[in-house]
Amino acid sequence: MFGVSASLMLATSSIAEAPSAFLDRYCIECHASDDPSGEREFESLDLSQSHLDNQVAIQEIIDALTLRSMPPEDAEQPTTQERIHAIGDLTRRLSTMRQQTSSTGGKTVLRRLSNREYRRTIGDLLGLDMTMFDPTIEFPGDNLAGHFDNVGDTLVMSEHLLQRYLDAGDRCVEKALPDNRTSMEQTWTFRDDFFQQAELKAAHLRAFRNRCICLYDHPFNDKPEGAYGHVSNFRNGVPADGIYEVRVLAKAMNRDSPYGSRAVQIDLSEPFRMGVRPGDTRIGDMVHTQPVQPILGETVLSDDQFQWHTFRVPLDRGFAPRFTFENGSHDFRGSIGRVYRLHRDLLPERARNAKGIFAQRIDLITHGEIPHIRIDEVEVRGPLGADGPTQSERLLLGGSTFDESRAIELIGRFATRAFRRPIANGELARLSNFYRSRLDDGNRAYDAYKDTLKAVLCSPHFLYLQNIDETDEISNHAVAERLSYFLTSSMPDERLRSLADQGQLSDDKTLRSEAARLIASPRSDAFVADFLDSWLSLRSLGNMPPDPKEFWFFYAANLQHDMKVETRTFVRDLIDRNASALDLVDADYSFLNRDLAKLYGVENQVPVDEAGEFRRVRFADKTRGGLLGHASILTVSANGIETSPVIRGVWLLENILGTPTPPPPDDVPAIDPDTRGAQTIRDQLNKHRSDETCNQCHRKIDPLGFALEVFDPIGQHRLYYDAKRRIPIDASGQLPGGGPFVGPDGLRNELLQQKTFFVRTLTEALLTQALGRRIEPIDRAAVDKILNGLAKDNYPMADLIESIVVSDLFRR
Repeated sequence: MFGVSASLMLATSSIAEAPSAFLDRYCIECHASDDPSGEREFESLDLSQSHLDNQVAIQEIIDALTLRSMPPEDAEQPTTQERIHAIGDLTRRLSTMRQQTSSTGGKTVLRRLSNREYRRTIGDLLGLDMTMFDPTIEFPGDNLAGHFDNVGDTLVMSEHLLQRYLDAGDRCVEKALPDNRTSMEQTWTFRDDFFQQAELKAAHLRAFRNRCICLYDHPFNDKPEGAYGHVSNFRNGVPADGIYEVRVLAKAMNRDSPYGSRAVQIDLSEPFRMGVRPGDTRIGDMVHTQPVQPILGETVLSDDQFQWHTFRVPLDRGFAPRFTFENGSHDFRGSIGRVYRLHRDLLPERARNAKGIFAQRIDLITHGEIPHIRIDEVEVRGPLGADGPTQSERLLLGGSTFDESRAIELIGRFATRAFRRPIANGELARLSNFYRSRLDDGNRAYDAYKDTLKAVLCSPHFLYLQNIDETDEISNHAVAERLSYFLTSSMPDERLRSLADQGQLSDDKTLRSEAARLIASPRSDAFVADFLDSWLSLRSLGNMPPDPKEFWFFYAANLQHDMKVETRTFVRDLIDRNASALDLVDADYSFLNRDLAKLYGVENQVPVDEAGEFRRVRFADKTRGGLLGHASILTVSANGIETSPVIRGVWLLENILGTPTPPPPDDVPAIDPDTRGAQTIRDQLNKHRSDETCNQCHRKIDPLGFALEVFDPIGQHRLYYDAKRRIPIDASGQLPGGGPFVGPDGLRNELLQQKTFFVRTLTEALLTQALGRRIEPIDRAAVDKILNGLAKDNYPMADLIESIVVSDLFRR
C-alpha cells in the first residue's frame, strides 16, 4: 500500500476533536473499557487511526445516532443540532478513513487483465472470431470498485483463477490451430423431417407431419416453447470455423389472429421478425437458451407467401444455426390456457372441448390461429472462401503450415505481441528451452510449438499489465498498452507497438494523434460499451428484471439489449461529432429502433421495414431527452417491480453529480410505494424526512428522484402510479440552494446549473477507466487542469478524451 496523501493526513486532526468531545459526553459512560454496554467499547477509540476496526465502530455510532437508539432514553440526550453536527463530523471522518485505506497515493498499482480485457486480447492476439467463443465463461467474476471492473487492487489472483487460465490457454490455442481444419465447401439441404422439442412433438406430428419448423415464443422466455427452431438432422453442426450462407424458406403465420394480446402476449401490429442465432450441438440442448447465442442476422417476414431469406453468418465448428421469432409470444405455453379461457368461442367447433394443456396444445396448433413463424426448408453452405490461411494461421504460423525451422522465430514474435513489449533475450531463451523440452519428451514439433504458445498465455507478462515505476514516467510501451486498453479494451495494434519501439509516444502531439485514430476506429466501440457499463452501472441492467406479467413487452421485444444499444449509440455519436459533454444531460434526441420507439411513443419516426435499425429520433416533448430519459438508466435505477425516488436519486448523486451520500443505517426499512393509495411515495418520504438526521441526506436525494417518477420501471412515461388513475405523480422538487423545478426537463436545467460537478464526475470516471485506479482527492488539481482547457468550448467529448491521454496523470 502506498503512503497516505498529505491532504488526507491534515484532515485527521481537525475532524477528530469535535466528535471526541461528543463521545466523551454522551457515550463513554456506557461504553467504557472496564464494562462496555453491548460489548461496544469506545473509550479507546482513536479517531486519528484509519484501520478497519475503527471504521466499523464509527459506522455503528453513526447508525445508532441516526436511529436515535443512542444515547439510551434514561441517559443525557444531545440536542437535535448536536446530534446532526456529530453525525456530519463522524461521517466526514469515516469518509476520510476510507480514502486513506483505499488510497494508492495517486499511483496505478500492478493489475491483471480483467475478464473482458482478456477476452478481447485473446481475440486480437490469436486472430479469433469471439462471436460465439468465450474462454472466460468459467472464470470467477471480477470484483468491482465503484462499478469499475479494472481497478488494480481489486483484481485479485487465486489458485482457482490460475487453473482457469491454464484451461483457457489450452482451449484458445487449440481453437486457433486445430489439428484437422476443413476448408472444403459443402452444402446441406433440409426439408421435411423436422423435429422440435418434446412438448411440441405430438402437436406437430398431428398438424404438420413434421414437415416444417414452427416458432412461437421469443428467445428469452424462462421456459421457452417453440423459441429455438433447430435443424434436428444437423446433429454435429458445421465442420469448421468460418462464414456460412444460410438460406431459409419462411413465412409469417396468423398475424391477423383474432386472439387478443392479453391472451397471446404478442404485438400483432408489428411484422414478424425472424432471427438466426448459433447453437452449440455439443451441449446437446438446442431447444433452450444457451450461454452464448448472439444474434447473427435478422429479417422481416412476409404475411402473404413463403419467401427465401439469405444470411451470411459466422459459425464455429460444432455450431449450427437456430431460427428464432425475435418479437414472438412472451409465453406460448401460458397462452394455450388463456386462449381457451378468453376466446373459446373463436375456436373451431372440433377444438373447443379439449381438456388439459396436452390436448389443448394439439388442437390449438392443429385447428386454431396461433401467431407463429413457419419454416419449410433450410440450406446451409460453407465454409465460404476458406481455401487460404486463416487469420490465426497468418498470425501464428506466418502462412498455412507450420515451418519447424522457424519455430524459435515464431515463438519470439508471438511473445513480443503477447507481452506487449520487446521480449528480452533471457525470456526468449527460457521459452526456447521449454519448446525443446517438449520435443525431448517425444512430442511433434507442431505440438511442442502450440504448448509453448499456451505457456506464454499463462505467463504473468501476458496476464498482467506492465509494472509501473513509482518514481519515473511510464515507458513508451506501457503508454501504448495503457492507451490501447483505455480506448479499445485490448492490446496495442501494430502501429502503436511500432511507435513505442521508436520512442515516439513521449510526444504529446503523437499521443493525441494516436488517441484520435483509435477513437475513430471500430475497435473503440468496445471502449464505449465497457465505459458505460462501469460509469452508468449498465453492467447491472437485468440484475433486477422487470415483472414478466406486467412488463411482458420488455421480454418479447428483448428491450434489455436494445436499451444498452441506445445509450452506446448515443454516446458514440457524441464522440464521433466531438459534441459537448453537456449533451449527455441536455440532448433532445436519441437513437432508437422500432421497439424502443414504441416504448417511448414515437414509433412513427421509425419505419416498419427498418424496425431493427437504430436511427436518430428527435423528441418534441421535453420530458424525454439526454441520459435521464434513456430506458437503460431508468430501468437500472429501478427494482423491476416499482420505482423509488430514493434509489434513482442516489443513482443521480453518485453517477451524475459525483456527490454520493453515506449509506443509510442497516436498521432503516426500505420505503416502498403504497400501491393501495393510502399514501403516495411523497407522503411517505415527507414523514421519513421529518427526522432531521434523515433529512440531511434526503433533502438532496428525494427531489432528484421525484423528477424521474414520471417514468415507470422500464422507462415508459406515465402520469399516474396506478392503472385506475387514482394516484397522480407529483414530479416537482427543489434542491438545497436551488430553485423549484418540475419533471425531467426542470431537473436537467438544474443539473446544467451545476455542470462543473457533472463534467468532473464524467472526467473522473474516464480517468478511472484509463488508469485502472480510483481517482483521489490529490488528483483534483490535475482533473481541474484538464477541464479548464475545455470549458470555453463546453467540454467537447473527443477533446476531453484526448486531453486525458496527454495529461500528467496518464503518464504516471
